Amino acid sequence: MRFVGYQESIQWMGAPVMTLADLWPDPTRAMIVGLNPAPTSVAIGHYYQGATGQRQLNRLADAGLFERPTEGTFFEESALAARVGFTDLVKRPTVGEKDVPRSEQRLGRDRLTAELRRHDVPLVICVFRHPADAILGRKSVVGFQEAPAAGGCQLFRMPGPFENAERASAIMATLRQYLARE
Repeated sequence: MRFVGYQESIQWMGAPVMTLADLWPDPTRAMIVGLNPAPTSVAIGHYYQGATGQRQLNRLADAGLFERPTEGTFFEESALAARVGFTDLVKRPTVGEKDVPRSEQRLGRDRLTAELRRHDVPLVICVFRHPADAILGRKSVVGFQEAPAAGGCQLFRMPGPFENAERASAIMATLRQYLARE
């Protein structure tokens, strides 16, 4: 089998699954964590290939986390150069979060927490609400969380892709300020 981009075949919960590889830069400055990969992203071999995912990655680039990709490249290249990685809590692709049971999310959270500790990751960024809630084990808020996440890292939950532009800009400014202090 020939893989494209960051595709990989792994065993997930006892079954083979085609997914996206975890990308852990060394050292890791930040990790972008999703709930699970979308089938379209897996087919292309790159994270966040839908319109809403691309909008969120552009917001991260505008906040200064990494550069926007040049024509013909993808976000992973500029993110990895900035020591920012990508992973998902659940490695099994689905169309939506309703297809990912809580038991599977807990398994993924345990796996992720161990990796965050192993890589000593200071910042986790959740592009959407569901992975932030799963990591914390409770409802998250938009922006930086009051208490550290499992593994002791800061967790930043991005505003939703359709959030009011003024509110989204104010929330992303807090990330920009955090990054400026690094």
